[in-house]
Amino acid sequence: MKALALCLSIIFCGSLCNHSFGQRFIAYDKKGRLVTTDTSKGITYLGSPYLGNTVWHQGYLMYRNQRKVPAQIAYNLVTDQLFWRLDDSTEVVQALPDEFMFEGRRFIADPYKVLKLSRVTYFEVLYDGKTSLFRRWTKQLRPIDWKLYTSRVLPEDRFAAEYILTGDLYLQKEGDRPRFIIPTEYSLSRVLPNMGSELANFIASHELTDQILIETLIQYDQRHSTSLAH
Repeated sequence: MKALALCLSIIFCGSLCNHSFGQRFIAYDKKGRLVTTDTSKGITYLGSPYLGNTVWHQGYLMYRNQRKVPAQIAYNLVTDQLFWRLDDSTEVVQALPDEFMFEGRRFIADPYKVLKLSRVTYFEVLYDGKTSLFRRWTKQLRPIDWKLYTSRVLPEDRFAAEYILTGDLYLQKEGDRPRFIIPTEYSLSRVLPNMGSELANFIASHELTDQILIETLIQYDQRHSTSLAH
């Protein structure tokens, strides 16, 4: 994919802890919770549509032409939009980098089309090998039934909805598109053919955490690299 250009900049106001994006104001409440207030409707949601426990993260935007831009990064998981700004600026720019990084985490662009319209989403890289492992983060705004709140719940603890974070795993082999996987023994046996009995037993004897999945792919790649060498 060719290096993607920066889109039209949009001005927003805010600091690292208080952010105003259009009619959505994001801040920490008195209990240290990140909350989003829709100022046009006068309602408050628990959490925010952005990745992480804060909106802005110090990191880098990276492009195929080796351009590396240090910036504060905010990734909206609801709209799948990435924003950045410089440390000394309140100007916020929507961006489409090939990769971005912050806090030791790396994300890569994955272009796709919806109804013939080009879009870009980002995968977090968990393992980068011949067989790579990614996670795609998303958030959804889930309504909260006010009838569930008792009279003992204070008004400031009542929210109209909550942002729910989910992360789906994807596996990508060389030359292929990322493929959604469910971390189960059966699912892995279908996407990792010819894994051998030793690796199959390793998978069957462990809870399939991220680290175990990464170790599985390391062993799988090593096994097939050795097979090709003979």
